Amino acid sequence: MERRLKIILITLLIILLAIISFAGLFVQNTKFMDNLIPEYQLGMDFEGYRAITLLVSDEEETIYYDKDGNVVSSTQDDGTSEKIPVNSEEDLTRENYMKARDLMRQRLSHLGISEYLIRLDEENGSVTVQIPENSMTDIASQFLYTRGNFELTDADTGEVLLDSSNLKEVTMGYSTLSTETAVYLSFEFNNDSVEKLREISTTYVTSTDEDGEEIDREVTLSIDGSTLLTTTFEDEITNGVIPINLGTTTDSATLSSYMSQARNIALLVNDGPLPLEYTVDQNRFVKSDITLESAMVPAIILAVILVIGLIVLIIKYRKLGVFAIISYIGYVAILLLAVRIFNLVVTLEGICGIIIAMILNFILLVYLLHSLKHTEKDLAQYKIAYNKGMVSMALVLIPALIIGIVLCFATWNPAYSFGTIIFWAVFIMAIYNVSITRILFLNSIKK
Repeated sequence: MERRLKIILITLLIILLAIISFAGLFVQNTKFMDNLIPEYQLGMDFEGYRAITLLVSDEEETIYYDKDGNVVSSTQDDGTSEKIPVNSEEDLTRENYMKARDLMRQRLSHLGISEYLIRLDEENGSVTVQIPENSMTDIASQFLYTRGNFELTDADTGEVLLDSSNLKEVTMGYSTLSTETAVYLSFEFNNDSVEKLREISTTYVTSTDEDGEEIDREVTLSIDGSTLLTTTFEDEITNGVIPINLGTTTDSATLSSYMSQARNIALLVNDGPLPLEYTVDQNRFVKSDITLESAMVPAIILAVILVIGLIVLIIKYRKLGVFAIISYIGYVAILLLAVRIFNLVVTLEGICGIIIAMILNFILLVYLLHSLKHTEKDLAQYKIAYNKGMVSMALVLIPALIIGIVLCFATWNPAYSFGTIIFWAVFIMAIYNVSITRILFLNSIKK
């Protein structure tokens, strides 16, 4: 009785897992039903991608001087001006091209974009990028070419007092007072710049002239010329940190917007500025060549082969074959659930990883069934045969697991997708077959 109860419970559990994996787990949310199981994170092979081409800018900027030759922010009647390239000839080097590419790759990774393709033309510095089309695409495309140069300047003359090279870190924070929440950024400067910032904070203050009128000496904090704040200092800064309040609100949507803005600014500045100015030459969506119709034929062929293989198990191994099918369905259900829950990127290579895992598990079941069929129907003998079968298959599973672990560190996304799926597939296969499958098989004997 106990043996049958175990088999029934395991079978019901597998049926439940199969329903959740293949159909979903839905709950009522107002007027709609929400699926608690995440959707598959399909790669660019299936969803299409945004193709972005960036060129090293050949534009020029105008520099204004006063009558004494000092750089000023705008033209003056008695001053002069000149046009200079935004990228000097000295900066147009292969080293800077590669540095720009590596920084773009770093920014994409920090944005949480795991699937991308970057190609660099080392002759002219142009960069071609392919990233998935989703809610992060527009932000990611801007982060690719935004220079990210931080400057603390004199608000009147435009003189640069501190820049990105003086920064240590930018952090985001928030504080709640009563019902309002304030979002702020903290610009922390490195040890070599703390004293200079202290001097600036004691210089750029509000003072009075001989007539008693207030005079404001202001500084401007900006990123790529876009002003974040223009202010004077009320207190001396001795800790090397300038806090900036981005906004205060009681509205959750506005708060989310402020936090997203702060997070993006911190990420951009912390990664450092691009060594060159880039312009966008192309930014377009490229539709995937893989359609539902084109994928149906190989999917049907694979399904037919799988069904035939499972039927053969029943014919050849009878009751054990039925238990093997139940076990197999459970493994596939758990594997597909893991792919969705862990947000593994599914590319064509990832699909190959899933198919290889299904084949490996089928071979493992056949090997175990063959070992048990030629064993006397005794529990002790079954356990010995089953354990020997698992040890033999470990010689195949361990190398596959090692390959998966190695490819998990690959920067090429197709290899990464294949590696992560193989790793989880083999890991789940080992745990599943030494527990669930073992219970099903060993409780199938009569003695």
